[in-house]
Amino acid sequence: MIDIHSHVLPGIDDGSHDVQMSMKMLQKAAEQGVDLMFFTPHFYADETDPKKYIERREGAVTRLREAMASSGIRTPKFLLGAEVHYYRGIGRSADIDPLCMGNSRYLLLEPPFRSWTSTFLEDVRLLRDEQDKKVIIAHIERYLDQDKHLVKELLSEPGIYIQANAESFLERKTRKKALKMLENGQIHFLGSDCHNLDVRCPNLKEGRDVIEEKLGASYLEAIDSHSARLVQEAI
Repeated sequence: MIDIHSHVLPGIDDGSHDVQMSMKMLQKAAEQGVDLMFFTPHFYADETDPKKYIERREGAVTRLREAMASSGIRTPKFLLGAEVHYYRGIGRSADIDPLCMGNSRYLLLEPPFRSWTSTFLEDVRLLRDEQDKKVIIAHIERYLDQDKHLVKELLSEPGIYIQANAESFLERKTRKKALKMLENGQIHFLGSDCHNLDVRCPNLKEGRDVIEEKLGASYLEAIDSHSARLVQEAI
């Protein structure tokens, strides 16, 4: 089981506060059967630059790796990435390669929460076409109330991948829509997007259980296939 979206690294964003919390989150994920996690802390271009971000991320990784080595607790393996918040002009940005998932060309992109415009879609296409990136749109369920034409256009755009949070299959207000999107082939990846141990805890297995119950195991197999390709390219 692969979790492609998490905020487990300690003290780097609004996720885990410290190493102790990170270890408990990893332990909980392992108990659910997660074999590998991508650590994807937030990247905001208006707060830092990629070089400084990578330095901070490496510091957090070092602290957590030391705790993992000495704890004796079974934890998932991990690869590094980033949840890159959209900024205007990202499609032509020359320094985003280090923000991709591991050694891959996959980029986890957090769309704007403000009203979408055609510029956002243009930048996504530029990332794909001119920078040869495999763009993964993060937690799509949060944006379904955006301009319907732009959402439909994004979901039908070839070569653009969509990630949903496991929570979207657990919450009553989003479950029906999430299941329909998955059934229609509009969701390619799952992530827990876990931030802590209470309201946003590791929950990938719970979401997968709902999918298997409602739609069948074949839909999980399709997600696992996409995730396996991502990992293969990332290592």
